[in-house]
Amino acid sequence: MRAFTTFILVTLMTQAVISQDIKKCREIIKITAEAVNTGSSVELEKYLAPNFEIADQKGDLAKKILKQLFTQLGDTIQSSLELSFEMNEKSLTIIHSFSYSKMGQKNATFVFDEDNKLKKLALFEMEVKTMDSSKRNFIKPQNAIIKIPFFMIGNLIATEVRLNNEKKVFLFDSGSPKVILNSRYISINDSVYKKTISSSKGVGGNISGMDIEEVKKLEFGGIIMKDQDVLTLDISHLEKGLKTDIEIYGLIGYELIKDYDLLFDYEKKELTLIDPVSFNQYKNEHFFDHKLSIIPFNLSSHIPVFNGRIANKDYFFGIDCGAEINLMNDDLLALMYKHLKNTKIDTLLGADKNHKEITKGLIKETIIGGKKFKNMETLFSNISHLNNGYKLKLDGLMGYELLSKQKTLISYHRKQLILIE
Repeated sequence: MRAFTTFILVTLMTQAVISQDIKKCREIIKITAEAVNTGSSVELEKYLAPNFEIADQKGDLAKKILKQLFTQLGDTIQSSLELSFEMNEKSLTIIHSFSYSKMGQKNATFVFDEDNKLKKLALFEMEVKTMDSSKRNFIKPQNAIIKIPFFMIGNLIATEVRLNNEKKVFLFDSGSPKVILNSRYISINDSVYKKTISSSKGVGGNISGMDIEEVKKLEFGGIIMKDQDVLTLDISHLEKGLKTDIEIYGLIGYELIKDYDLLFDYEKKELTLIDPVSFNQYKNEHFFDHKLSIIPFNLSSHIPVFNGRIANKDYFFGIDCGAEINLMNDDLLALMYKHLKNTKIDTLLGADKNHKEITKGLIKETIIGGKKFKNMETLFSNISHLNNGYKLKLDGLMGYELLSKQKTLISYHRKQLILIE
């Protein structure tokens, strides 16, 4: 009788432990669903096992993939249902059904270790494409000074680029870390050959249309990419948002111009790339009778970050010539309201192609490097995805509204923003 009683107690204790494990693991599944809906993996990362695995990748790479997945997915989970669970000595596997607003129903597999940490996740069928870093070589011209004419589409810089020896229109976007091709116009017939390395499937295509292709040749101002992997993304929403009939074939990003000083001249509609070694000579020849305001910045990822002062308070701004108007985090709106005028509610079309209501207005005065800027147009929106994605601590971004007010030079080499009057 005592032996039987002991067996019953042990069995009940074991069931209690299993129930406790399942409860914790179910909470992590809820956190995963919230991460999908918010587009951020920050909270979920607290519950990942050291050897976490997703899409056949493990460890730090798997965590990067997870972060990128949630950032790019652009979908929300509307309902969920647990289908089954299975426990063995070292792990617990739970199969869950998620109903997405765009993708529909998908079954997800969660595998937890003995410490109730998530060690493997399969939200849906997916593979991972990887950029071939060994091929990130650019052929640079010998010219120390490169002048590139541009024209404006809205408040964005557009320029001609030779893609596979054909002239195409690209946007120049220093806020993009890499060159991006518009997947709307890219096909096998364009001599851009599809790679068979993995891609994320089961989302009605690739994640937000993002993919990797091999381009035979791309030339921008004499800088050449040849036989290299590039990102492709459907940016047709930009064409619609800019209300242009011009076909925008892609974005020229930071990776192509990071070794140069960038001189923006919106009056002449000219972008000048200057070899940093030749800058002093160029300055003496062209700016000897100009007033120069030099603002130091820190380079965070590919974004220059500097101080701007509004109403006796300092804020951290990033520079992005792809920002048509200035942007500040929406949690600063209440603080900024008395320093705004002409406020109104507008809609913002994001890369996820969703429209969001935002507040827009003119900030009465902003001081940058001792220079006062009046009535800079600014919109307020959530920029946590930028801060989380690139590990930034920005209060906002400045682009056209700052860069176009005078000739402006950005030196990534010396970490200086120079306002030229």
